Amino acid sequence: MSEELVIFEHKAFTALSTPEYSQMIQAIEQNAVEIQKTTNLFQKTQSQFMDNMLTVSHLTPFRNVRQILAEMKKTRQALGEAYFNIEKKKIEKERKLNEIEICKKPLTTKLLEVEVAEIDWQIQCIMENVGGAIRKLANYTEQYNSVIKQLPSLDEKTFEEQEEAYHIMKAFEQGITAARSRGGMIDEGNLIYLTQVGINGTQGQIEITRYLQTEMELVKVGAEPTHDMQLTWLQEMVHKFKGCSEKFAEWKGMTVKTDKALLTERI
Repeated sequence: MSEELVIFEHKAFTALSTPEYSQMIQAIEQNAVEIQKTTNLFQKTQSQFMDNMLTVSHLTPFRNVRQILAEMKKTRQALGEAYFNIEKKKIEKERKLNEIEICKKPLTTKLLEVEVAEIDWQIQCIMENVGGAIRKLANYTEQYNSVIKQLPSLDEKTFEEQEEAYHIMKAFEQGITAARSRGGMIDEGNLIYLTQVGINGTQGQIEITRYLQTEMELVKVGAEPTHDMQLTWLQEMVHKFKGCSEKFAEWKGMTVKTDKALLTERI
């Protein structure tokens, strides 16, 4: 694939084979195949690190599975579009080749031959993107298989039952992140988030203040707070505030979930 694209590039250079460009073109072509092969290493929207650590960055396995599946769906859709695009171009190429066979006008024949070559180039460019999408899909498949091992079961009902824990953790995670840059105070948006989950904002502020004080005590004695320490604290917040959303939903005359509207198994 790399060599074929380089051939198309070489043909483009022939149109500029004038003395002032000759040394530049020579330098490019000496490294063209190697550069094209290296380019293929990065023929993805982003790295596995970004996919696995920044895109799929949730605090609970269910949320991460949901994100992984969403990313896989987008990638599969892109692969499907690429497939149909390639098939259409193959048909278009075949049609032009048939026209060349019956064409009696030399200039029209030359134009058709150029258009056929252009289609070949377009297909090769699409195939490069397909390769990157396949690698992305393979990575997400491995991540999916890894994460589901942590789940008690894989259905919509269980997902909904895990949502309260996720939002408690997320509200406190965002709250403490804001507090670190605001002199220890939660920002308005995350105070609203805590309230929507069913946690009093002042109570949330107290918990964050206590945790930050714990970190500062470590710093004073020369120790360093760790990321694991914060994750443990977030889990403690889940245990402490478990059921808060159900109480708030009940106060609103609602329920957190409607069992009749849930799938109890995968379809």
